[in-house]
Amino acid sequence: MKKRLFTRGIALGLAAVMLAGCSGAGTGSSTGTSQETQDPGTPGQAPGTAAQAQDQTTIEMWYHISPDQATLLLQMIDEFQELHPDIKVETQSVAFAEIKKQLSIGVAADQLPDVTLCDTVDNVSFAAMGAAMDITSEVEAWGELENYFEAPANSAQYGGKYYGVPYYSNCLAIMYNKDIFDEMGLEYPTSDWTWDDFKNLTAQTTTADHYGLTMSLIKSEEGTFDVLPFIWQAGADYDSLDSDGAKEALTMIHDFYQNGYMSKELISMTQADMCASLFATGKSAMMVAGSWLNTNIQNENPDLNYGVVTFPNYKNAASPIGGGNIMMMKDDNREASWELMKFLSSKENSRKFCEDAGYISPREDAVAESTLWLDDPILSVYTEQLKIAKARGPHPKWPEISSAIQFAYQDVLSGAKSVDDALKQAAAEVAEIINE
Repeated sequence: MKKRLFTRGIALGLAAVMLAGCSGAGTGSSTGTSQETQDPGTPGQAPGTAAQAQDQTTIEMWYHISPDQATLLLQMIDEFQELHPDIKVETQSVAFAEIKKQLSIGVAADQLPDVTLCDTVDNVSFAAMGAAMDITSEVEAWGELENYFEAPANSAQYGGKYYGVPYYSNCLAIMYNKDIFDEMGLEYPTSDWTWDDFKNLTAQTTTADHYGLTMSLIKSEEGTFDVLPFIWQAGADYDSLDSDGAKEALTMIHDFYQNGYMSKELISMTQADMCASLFATGKSAMMVAGSWLNTNIQNENPDLNYGVVTFPNYKNAASPIGGGNIMMMKDDNREASWELMKFLSSKENSRKFCEDAGYISPREDAVAESTLWLDDPILSVYTEQLKIAKARGPHPKWPEISSAIQFAYQDVLSGAKSVDDALKQAAAEVAEIINE
């Protein structure tokens, strides 16, 4: 076990070294009015422009969302600068898969942005390493976090203090293909369905033409994201992986996989991959799906006849939250950075951005004013699921804990270990990680 942890640490260290050598590559700058500078000596410029530029506070913000999603964000930043002419915001686009690594490199090199978006699960990790600023006093004076859903708000907390503000949210539920259910004469699943109902429907809807279920089982955080809710529903968590509940959850997933109810290719598929190649093409009756996949389907398979239902009920009702938080990474321009964070996180801007980007606002008051999240047949279900969703961890060593979970389910699905042996080893690794 220690050998595996040691080997994993070496791999992460080498990756950091390699990235440090090419940290200038692979990231793109989002240029626009929020980044443009004006030469004070340019003929014909408005009087006072040079003096104004000298009085400006310049802050840098990194983001990891797609170019389409970033369009409105950058427009909002331009609007912020118009309202705050004494603050200039420079933006940098970093790929989602790279932003945590780039921020980690920035911590070591003392080259961090003032403000950044981050995955919700990483907020606590950066707080624990002392990289994210404690903004508890600002958050408490702001008084707006009481309007947020509990799980997103918890993802920004560490040690009873706040190190970020939730910016956008998503969660998992179960999508189902209505045409397949209609053709087989089966009733659609409803919010009161049980694990037994879920198991039966997965088996019944598996035919020569389509699988019963699709879920990401890749060895990455996406796989943990899909597997963990079943562990929660069975009454276990990351710190009780050798419990009966965790064994029951992983046994169910193993049985689905070995019985052919799920594609064997799922061990290497992201959520976007499995949606595009299996569910959206009618090759799977059901799918453990993130709310953002609704946008993918609408854009790429608009004629797909599908619905969504909350997770089946067992010992607990649970779904994991995903999404992004805004962190302050430097103390140099604290007041200006907080002004930007507040502006982007206002009720109106939260609603506009999340609606446009295909997310759910982490603010309950923004959701309450949106007909999209309350009335849309797909997103309204995800909104209900978000109300009882929970954050992964939160724990400063979550990436290592998640890796132990990934090894467990991949070892079981590949046949390398039994459920009992895989979870026993994972539990021991997690205990060692927590107690280090």
